[in-house]
Amino acid sequence: MRDKVEHTSNRYGTVFFVACVLVAAWQCFVVALDTQLGGWSQLFHEWHVVAVFIANTLLLLSPNWLLPRRWRWLVWIPLALLTCWCMIQVCYCRAYDDLMPWRSLTLTDNVNSTLASSTMALLRWRDLLIVVPFLVLLLPWNRVEKFFSRFQSNGRIKPFLITLLTCLAFGAIGYLDGDTNYERRFLYNFSNRTYFARNGLIPYTLFTLHDELRAHIVTDEERSMVRRFLDEDCPHYSDNPYCSQLQRNLVFIIVESLHTWPIGMEVDGKEVTPVLNRLVAEDSVIYAPHVLFQTSHGHSSDAHFIYNTGLLPLRDGVVAVGHGDGPYPSLSQALDGYDCREIICTPGMNWNQTMTARTYGFDTLYTRDDLAADLSRNGGIDDAALTAFAARLLPQLSQPFFLEMVTMTMHAPYQDGKVPDTWITASDTLNAEARVYLNCVHLTDSCIGAFVDALHQQDLARNTVLAIVSDHTQIYRNRILGRTDYEFVPDDWGIPLIIAGADTTLRYDPAIGQIDVFPTLLDVMGANQYPWKGLGYSILRYPIKGAIQPRNMTVIGDSTSLTPHQFRAWDISRLLIYDRANTSWK
Repeated sequence: MRDKVEHTSNRYGTVFFVACVLVAAWQCFVVALDTQLGGWSQLFHEWHVVAVFIANTLLLLSPNWLLPRRWRWLVWIPLALLTCWCMIQVCYCRAYDDLMPWRSLTLTDNVNSTLASSTMALLRWRDLLIVVPFLVLLLPWNRVEKFFSRFQSNGRIKPFLITLLTCLAFGAIGYLDGDTNYERRFLYNFSNRTYFARNGLIPYTLFTLHDELRAHIVTDEERSMVRRFLDEDCPHYSDNPYCSQLQRNLVFIIVESLHTWPIGMEVDGKEVTPVLNRLVAEDSVIYAPHVLFQTSHGHSSDAHFIYNTGLLPLRDGVVAVGHGDGPYPSLSQALDGYDCREIICTPGMNWNQTMTARTYGFDTLYTRDDLAADLSRNGGIDDAALTAFAARLLPQLSQPFFLEMVTMTMHAPYQDGKVPDTWITASDTLNAEARVYLNCVHLTDSCIGAFVDALHQQDLARNTVLAIVSDHTQIYRNRILGRTDYEFVPDDWGIPLIIAGADTTLRYDPAIGQIDVFPTLLDVMGANQYPWKGLGYSILRYPIKGAIQPRNMTVIGDSTSLTPHQFRAWDISRLLIYDRANTSWK
């Protein structure tokens, strides 16, 4: 009787192990489908990917056979962690278009109510396909395992070896049926989601660890290459033909998630952005409506990094957190002698902004704690509090000053009640998400208008350049019009650059990159005595017609003579970030 029960126990253990492998492989496959393979229409067309994930999960769970039976409950640890990881990745990719790097899981300072609400808004019903199999696997465990755990099996090595052989068989099926250029396949990371879908969880993890340990080492040969690039391929000029008046103040407003397409838009006959509409129509305004966002895993913090330093962010990490200590060149340093201050709507710990504010050369950082009274007076609306605080701060600034403001109200999610209702939220011409987004745009536009009024009231407008630019995209216009995310046109993805108070009136319609904002501002401010011009180009000097999208390194816009430089700039910037302490920013 005992032998029969023990045989049944061993059989149960095998069935349970196979079920664990299938659940884990299914969860990984769901992530690959959702993030890389084109969705559920590809469910029955990616068998080699299924084989890859089965091989990976067999290897991942194989050590469980080597444990005494009473310790085999530990299999729930990797299964539970994998379930959480898969849920994180499908949500993360919906916002960032890639898988979260392993190191980003340690960014606990960014965990707050905004992150929680944004994550909840990213969840979809299909995500239950990740959680439910794990829960179904969990249901019979307590009742059955309690009975069978009384019987110990001496078989450990045999099932372990069988598992490894099965892993090799599935690995052969999976890896031989796909891309057989193995050097390219395993040693080059086009994107995290591509690498994961091609190679599976274990190679992806090992590659990430290797990249983290080795990629930061810059060789002498690479330093020489960087120096040649900076000397021979980057602009070198010190004249200021586009600025007739030096030492003007600069107010730089980085607007959360502002697209170009709402500018000039009307809902039921009323303007969504009357303030921005008025600005772009005035003289002495530079307007570039088709700026390509070039942020990566740092998202908003990457945009701050690009605008303040003239460098491109890392494609596989968060510069502000992993490399926020500098030293870097900066717009503040270029504006020599300026009173430089920054105001943000979030706590200073978010995206390591307390450190990066110092790194970027700001004398003072004002955070959410400083805005507490204004938040109370303005009903908790971030941008209303931000602009009210900034208006009251203006008389305290020593001229010339550089004031950088970072808005927050237009951050996702876009749900009813986020800001007070207007005629936009009552309109039946748009879907619910678009109505709330545009209502947030309208509110932020009015807050910017109130701040512009304060500049005029304090007689600062005539001597102040007002630069407004977005950090990244969020809700594409093609979704409003019912087109898919693969049917992009420039009006869908463009973010705006508006520079009011310049000595030039210019509408620049070709596509440019965020990296081109830094040198353009140097031209507008007459700050070209600063030797570092960034890795982009001023739109006042160069015929830029395109930019490089970091997610898949493709040209957005038209290929021009500048394109080879734009491609190389990404690698050069990565080396400069890693070797920043040994770089002379000349």
